[in-house]
Amino acid sequence: LTLPGSTPAVKLSAHQKNGIWRIIQSMNTLLAHAVGAGKTWTMAGAAMELRRLGLANKPMFVVPNHMLIQFSKEFLHLYPAAKILAASKEDFAKGAREKLMSRIATGDWDAVVVAHSSFGRLPVSAATEVAFVQEEIDRVVSAIETARIEQGHGRDNRLVKGMEKVRARMEGRLDELMKRVGKDDAVTFEQLGVDRLFVDEAHEFKNLYAPTKLTRMAGIPQSESGKASDLYMKGRWLQRQNNGAGLVFATATPISNTMVETFTMQRYLQPDALAERGMMHFDAWAQVFGEPVVTTEMDVTATTFKQKTRFARFTNLPELTQMFRQVADVMTAEDLKLPVPELDG
Repeated sequence: LTLPGSTPAVKLSAHQKNGIWRIIQSMNTLLAHAVGAGKTWTMAGAAMELRRLGLANKPMFVVPNHMLIQFSKEFLHLYPAAKILAASKEDFAKGAREKLMSRIATGDWDAVVVAHSSFGRLPVSAATEVAFVQEEIDRVVSAIETARIEQGHGRDNRLVKGMEKVRARMEGRLDELMKRVGKDDAVTFEQLGVDRLFVDEAHEFKNLYAPTKLTRMAGIPQSESGKASDLYMKGRWLQRQNNGAGLVFATATPISNTMVETFTMQRYLQPDALAERGMMHFDAWAQVFGEPVVTTEMDVTATTFKQKTRFARFTNLPELTQMFRQVADVMTAEDLKLPVPELDG
């Protein structure tokens, strides 16, 4: 892998070249590389190679707010001649966003770089959002019906009430969106020409709501996250336009707190694989790969103990690992043997 157009002053490590090749070969990829592994150059190299090989037209990078300038500089360090559009907060201000959207849509950019907080301000068309919200409503309705059957129709089912509230909010949102269909008067995300999304520090988008009857299980998101839902909607639209391809996630902590984060990463990156196995619903996934464990924990006042149920063990781990590794390129600090400073004494 020679990376035409890159500076000879930079020598990429073997794991970085392997990551670039993995992204080129895969529909969707998770760069689960340890801190300090050089994920920025891996993503930059992959984007430029996808462009050079005709596999992508206009990659967009979604990076943490404070990393916008630094990320762009590192990209240009590796590819000095790259055409990069880095969109600042000011570019999304009132009166400037329309100009920015037009620049993105009409320019032949090697990379468009936007901050996490700005990405949500790139609007999709009302028709796309209607289709997405309807799909999510159908998923919630299916989960509600399953919960009712298991709990019994005649009982006061508190487990269902939370999902009913979510359903009601979604249906209200759908009604509002229906009024906007066909009235989009500005450039939308679908018209930008973006066909790959590279999301740096992707764990920031892990609070993706999943309808479930396990509402009393600790660690499961019980409410919608606007930015996670927005990324999921745009990612699904891209994947449907590109035969399943579209997303590259990079994070050193893809799974940090709960097992639900594994399912979330798979929802983003392996939706078709989950659907083929009948696991698009979290409850179906959890029955196969999770084991609930009751633990005794101290409450927030640090004065009393109470019992909590959470997913603390994986089951069928070899099968889950095999499935997850179809998209995940995992490199731990032990794998990389990165140089670290020694402590005195």
